[in-house]
Amino acid sequence: MEDNENKEQNQKEETLAKKKKSNGVLNSFNTILSFVAFIGIGCIAISLLLTLIFDNNVKLSSAFSSIGEVIAYIICIILAFSWVRKHKTIPWIVCYVVFVVTIVVLFILTV
Repeated sequence: MEDNENKEQNQKEETLAKKKKSNGVLNSFNTILSFVAFIGIGCIAISLLLTLIFDNNVKLSSAFSSIGEVIAYIICIILAFSWVRKHKTIPWIVCYVVFVVTIVVLFILTV
């Protein structure tokens, strides 16, 4: 009887350890994603400030704007991927692939 209780206790401890490990990975991923989003917001703010300050020199402003846009697109693509992975159905996957390819191709063509 004690062996069964020990086995059950060990299984519970292993399950808790796995959950803690996966939460740690998830927390670090969220932290990195949040920091990248912070950098993107900073680039967009700098771009808007440079546009306001230097009316006739928009090259520097457009560079920061492009960086901010790229970061925003990447974050959206990553978050959408995690959502699609959670809701594994063919229509969502197909739409996701079409949307990402469209964004990448059109962004490259317009830059």
